[in-house]
Amino acid sequence: MFPHRLCYLIIDDLDREPIARQGTLVILRGVTPSRRSRQHAIELARTLWEDGRLPTERFANGITEESIMSLSETVSEMADAPSPSLLPVEQGAIELCQLLACQVAHQHACTEARPLVSLVQAVLDEERSLTPTELDLASDRKTGKILQKVASTCADLTRFRENMSGNARLVLEIIRADGTNEPEIVTVDEVIEAAGSDLDPTIGVNPPKSTATKRGS
Repeated sequence: MFPHRLCYLIIDDLDREPIARQGTLVILRGVTPSRRSRQHAIELARTLWEDGRLPTERFANGITEESIMSLSETVSEMADAPSPSLLPVEQGAIELCQLLACQVAHQHACTEARPLVSLVQAVLDEERSLTPTELDLASDRKTGKILQKVASTCADLTRFRENMSGNARLVLEIIRADGTNEPEIVTVDEVIEAAGSDLDPTIGVNPPKSTATKRGS
């Protein structure tokens, strides 16, 4: 089971025309929906901005209850088809949440399959006989299921990435926090590029770290 995840979108400037609005996506892990978690998302974004880890021009109207919206239920509801009533920035934020969910599922599948890499390479290369351990793995029904999971999650990730609307570009930054480590700030480009590179169980699956710097540095 993956940790429970909440997604919040903080609109950057409520004075803009709705169709032109941008925002910051906050993703909290290991928390449950509540007013307290909503307030935590607000305080987290405000603290990062005050510490200079977000650009000074962010949040022209401040960060208030009016500027934050929960996307978690919407993400679940919109898994199959986007709603025409959503603002472009909302659709973009939801797509990013869905893309990250696909990426996490694929990363977990790759991690589970990593012990099978030598077996798969031996079968594909046809340059040597399988070891007794590899023969046992090859005859285990779980092996096929694990490899099928890698293939299906890879296909899901690739398909979703290729069919994104482009509205994700309206999300200015993504803040990810799990309550145990330092919050991570990443860009949309970093997320999309990582989703394109995490397609092989033999490669590293950790997302790139943010290069955000403090104001004035």
